[in-house]
Amino acid sequence: MAKVKNKPETFRFKHLDAIGASAAEDDVDFLQSCFVDDGYLARLGNTQDAKSIILGRTGAGKTALLKKLYNDEERIIEIQPESLALAYISNSTILNFISDLGVNLDIFFRLLWRHIFTVEILRHHFSISSKNQNSFFFQRLPDFLKNKSHKRAIEYLRRWGEKFWEETEYRIKEITTKLEKEIESSLGLKATELNLSINPSKKVAEEQKQEIIQRAQTIINKVQIRELSDVIKLIDEEVLTDPQKKYYIIIDRLDEDWVEDRVRYRLIRSLIDTIRDFNLISNAKIIRVTVKSGVWPS
Repeated sequence: MAKVKNKPETFRFKHLDAIGASAAEDDVDFLQSCFVDDGYLARLGNTQDAKSIILGRTGAGKTALLKKLYNDEERIIEIQPESLALAYISNSTILNFISDLGVNLDIFFRLLWRHIFTVEILRHHFSISSKNQNSFFFQRLPDFLKNKSHKRAIEYLRRWGEKFWEETEYRIKEITTKLEKEIESSLGLKATELNLSINPSKKVAEEQKQEIIQRAQTIINKVQIRELSDVIKLIDEEVLTDPQKKYYIIIDRLDEDWVEDRVRYRLIRSLIDTIRDFNLISNAKIIRVTVKSGVWPS
């Protein structure tokens, strides 16, 4: 008997049918039903798994994977790079000046990322969105005081905490402005006067250059990176203690032009170091997304 081959099923589409979107992750109607998990979602959602960078070419499904995580988990904090006012850093006269002379700003960039992430976790966990809620949070801080590292962490939070309820953009400008003023004070010149006293387009005398580098680098190295380590420890030991209440911080679209390339690559390199730092928090995870062709800093 001759075998009859099964004919492929055919589909007929009407003129008004709409299937597919310009970006797969935007096709909400089909994402839930068509999503196939190859094990990546479970690893991504596991806060004990240190792997937290989603790498793939455009169209590989990176953002769709994040949307699925967003649908499955309750405590997602999304951070858009373009909303962080990092262009303010890129346009800083004094930071550009000392960077061109050779001052290493990496510690400061790590401070920024740590500050952003710790504040965002605390804001969301304690629902701080107004001045009154901010005051209530600081009234509760003594409850977390168990040792010296907790004391240093609380002191740091009190130093910066009056504006916890403000947008992240405000806090970045506040920290950067403080650093600029400290450098200006150390050099004895304002940022506007630097261009008048030393033209960056001309060769700076070596002795003068080394003095500026030394003074500026001293200020950079004094940023409160240790205190923020204590804040991270405090969050792990006293705040996010419930394994059923995990937090995910997602940073997407790092391959876009949210700040000039020179600063962007250094910020991303510092971000990678900061993600490692936050692995100390058992019930939180930072997830970074990038394209395979690379916003990987050299």
